[in-house]
Amino acid sequence: MTTSTTILNIKKVALVFFIITGFLHLGSSIFIANQLYLKESFILNKTMDIPFIITGLIYGLSSLRLSLTNPDHEHKTLDIFLISVIILVLLGLILINILVPDSQ
Repeated sequence: MTTSTTILNIKKVALVFFIITGFLHLGSSIFIANQLYLKESFILNKTMDIPFIITGLIYGLSSLRLSLTNPDHEHKTLDIFLISVIILVLLGLILINILVPDSQ
């Protein structure tokens, strides 16, 4: 299996998870706006924000990786850079969730 096939599979799986987490996150936001099942909606909304963003990043960066590169060559520097971006965003989101207090 080639690297581009692996990245294409990662892109497909990330899209499925992005859609699922997006529906859950947006659905919980709608429940919060309509004041339905508030406790469950807040829990779901607070836990789905990071997976929603990360799966979107993985999908977007894997699409970018596939469109920018030639499948016949290795692109280790680009791969390291894109993985570093995902890790830095994940760490930033975790720090924001821990350090920034909720407005409630």
